[in-house]
Amino acid sequence: MVATGANTAQPDLLPVGTVWVGSQMNWIGRMSLQSFLHRGHPVTLFCTEDMEDPQIDGLDLVSAREIWDYPEKLLDRVSPTVFSDFFRLRMIRDAGMIWADTDVFCYRPFIPKDGYLAGYEHSGMINNAVLHLPENSASLNELIDLFSDPSYVPEWLRPAAKRTAQEFGKGRRLYEACKLMPTASGPRALTHMLPKHGEDIHALPQEALNPLPWSFADAYFNPKGGVEGWLSEDTRAIHLYSSRIRAFHKRVRPLRGSFVAEFAEQIGFDLDACGLTANSNEPPLE
Repeated sequence: MVATGANTAQPDLLPVGTVWVGSQMNWIGRMSLQSFLHRGHPVTLFCTEDMEDPQIDGLDLVSAREIWDYPEKLLDRVSPTVFSDFFRLRMIRDAGMIWADTDVFCYRPFIPKDGYLAGYEHSGMINNAVLHLPENSASLNELIDLFSDPSYVPEWLRPAAKRTAQEFGKGRRLYEACKLMPTASGPRALTHMLPKHGEDIHALPQEALNPLPWSFADAYFNPKGGVEGWLSEDTRAIHLYSSRIRAFHKRVRPLRGSFVAEFAEQIGFDLDACGLTANSNEPPLE
């Protein structure tokens, strides 16, 4: 089951934004961006440095500093994932955009309800791969305030991790905490904060934004199926969990009949132009 849709601008759809750390975007990221444009969302890619043009018609390429004048050495102290966790909160508040990770495909247009778009994953956490909150959201603004203080040690860390983080200097505690628990600034932060302020009532069930568990990420590349049973009429996003996809699938062309190959064809994304290795498992065309 692949949703239909045309590459037509929809004036009632909110813009989608994301950030890329580095000079060259991978093919999954480019396909993600094209999927949102195909569904009619305006899309902005914020970048931390000069980068190679992704060659996507309609994409706006903007410096990340247009949103956040982040500390000069921050990118040396945290991973790209943690940086994006910090960045997305400010982008949502200050630009009013919907955030989407670059391993998320737009299956159907994203339409927040009452300003909220967030969803559970199979672990029971609220994932932040797709996120929109109202600019006056108590959760959004408290997280921005907390993450602006490098001495802050997240209260949702495990006790042992808290104690370890506290041993570092005040200028490093938050960053070291995020190394001890890589999801501390992302899903765990959201899963702690939304219930605290009664905003978790807006979180959607897992099939809406994170339909497959991360452990099944390779199913998207299986030409024999395995994805459709997880999807429903409420599915809006396909979250690939790129870090969980085996390296083979990232460098080799997806097989015909796989979800990724069929979705690429639907949105007009040219997999043959991505420099991927030919797949030796591909049967010959009849």
